[in-house]
Amino acid sequence: MHIIHSGHLNVHSGGPALSTWLTIKGLREKGVDTDIVMPPIDPGDQLIDKAAKPIYYRQPKYGTLAYVPKYDETVKSIGDADLYHVQGVWMLHGTQLARYAMKHRKPYVVTLRGMFYPQALAHKRLLKMIMRRLYQDHTLCNAAAVQATCIEEMEHYRALGFKNPVAVIPNPIETEGLIDRPIPEKPQFRIGYLGRVHPRKRIERLIYAMADLREKLPDDAELLIIGGGDNSYEKFLHDEVCRLNLSNVKFAGFLTGKEKDAAIDSLSILVVPSDYENFGNIVTEALVHGVPVIASTGMPWQELPKHNCGWWISNDQNSINQTILSAYMLGENKLKTMGENGRELIRRNYSVEALGTKMKNLYEWILGIAPKPEFVFI
Repeated sequence: MHIIHSGHLNVHSGGPALSTWLTIKGLREKGVDTDIVMPPIDPGDQLIDKAAKPIYYRQPKYGTLAYVPKYDETVKSIGDADLYHVQGVWMLHGTQLARYAMKHRKPYVVTLRGMFYPQALAHKRLLKMIMRRLYQDHTLCNAAAVQATCIEEMEHYRALGFKNPVAVIPNPIETEGLIDRPIPEKPQFRIGYLGRVHPRKRIERLIYAMADLREKLPDDAELLIIGGGDNSYEKFLHDEVCRLNLSNVKFAGFLTGKEKDAAIDSLSILVVPSDYENFGNIVTEALVHGVPVIASTGMPWQELPKHNCGWWISNDQNSINQTILSAYMLGENKLKTMGENGRELIRRNYSVEALGTKMKNLYEWILGIAPKPEFVFI
């Protein structure tokens, strides 16, 4: 079985690129011949993993949203595929791959990547309405299946009137070299944020929590913000730290590799304060490190309290404050137990191996060589 994907595998593309790469890695480990076609990497960026070995197409003249010249020639040079997989929406190169598949009477899958949540569609609403009418809805309607990462995402997709099969397959997380390590001792109570620094992420709520709880948390308690992105929003966060006279809020910036692993390992808890997230790779990243997570109910993470590895709460300021304080009051040993529970959840349901198997099963069903998996909804 040969599959050709379209997407991005550069570090600066963040979570979607990581999920795409781990999906491909999981498929390759299951013996599926898998390639990816992607744009050239910009100077200052890098490939997410040297083992990825993508095929680069010619850079569009007018940016990543633009039509890619001679795209079909690039795809044809890879060889015949049994099925094509479009990782994400809006980008024209994804639609070009779908059209190539239709032209050659081959099935294709589209991964939504959270882009059809109501909140996501509301951002640049007019532009997205135009793009949907011009090409995106046609690409989705003709897909053999669409991948959603959770039931909630599938429901949002269905609410827009789409009728094709939906496979609910979460994003995979790399566990190799991480999940079997002992959870390190935590010399101080450290709260963490991990991800893109952007106004939608509502990181200021964690800064306000540190101000509100300064008399209730120990003197060495700390908030560590890991990530980069919107410079003006980051300046606002720094200004708020100064205004509130906080000395226990640290900005680590954008980290990768061992530096990122060490930063996550140092956390007592991770907090995700945004109003909504599609899946939240940051949750699985924390859990694989044995770090319990506080996630808002705008995320599909009901499993956290169910498996005693975190909290699923309203993301108003008072709820965030009280849950952080409750986590501190548990003590290090109980937090460590929650961390072990989180690792077990990841091992069973979110590992590269487990989700590589699911994706392979989806492809085999589409190609008519296996029965419909239980995670596919017609």
